Amino acid sequence: MKDKEKGEEGLNLHEPLKGNRQRFSEKTDEELILMVQEGQNQAYDILVGRYKNRLYSYLYRLLGNESEAEEFAQETFVRAYMHADKYKTIARFSTWLYTIATNLVRNRIRNIKRRPRTISMWTEDSGGEDGRWVDVKDDGPNPEETMDQKKLQELIQQAIEKIPSKYRPSFVLREMNGLSYEEIAATTGLKLGTVRSRINRGRMHFKKAVSPLLGNDLRFKGN
Repeated sequence: MKDKEKGEEGLNLHEPLKGNRQRFSEKTDEELILMVQEGQNQAYDILVGRYKNRLYSYLYRLLGNESEAEEFAQETFVRAYMHADKYKTIARFSTWLYTIATNLVRNRIRNIKRRPRTISMWTEDSGGEDGRWVDVKDDGPNPEETMDQKKLQELIQQAIEKIPSKYRPSFVLREMNGLSYEEIAATTGLKLGTVRSRINRGRMHFKKAVSPLLGNDLRFKGN
């Protein structure tokens, strides 16, 4: 007699979670999102696992704020899941996901003017009255940190933040995330020539900001 937990063909109807995860992990991104469309929600967990670090890094490069990057990454994944039925196989899943994230950042930049990084300082009134705390922009390096990998990343981030927001997404998608020009065009909705132009302008701003600190021998990804 066949096992009660097997169907007529002897297949296990209660495949362990680990087995499902292993089966899903062998699928491409595009196959997984199509499975999500069919109601196999566990496939989305695999997609989140694949992209959570890359998406966070991309958003952090654009926003320059860890908590905001995490918040926007979560919002991106939520929106992608809620609108999974809108995904079409004519685009790569990564392109579609980055498009959602980029649009969120665009809306944020459009609606909220980002405040500069500040430090608090005590100042005395010129009339001899009591002093007060004021916030002033902090452009200097942290003297407690050394030029290690973490500091290098901070310097790079500071340079990226000096790239005008108009050019920043294309630059980051190319130089930090390694997307092709065609993928960036699909992600941003820009023409291919405009993508190339914005990446080149982003490179100019980046090099201008970082050269005094890292030298002039900067190499970017191929054209």
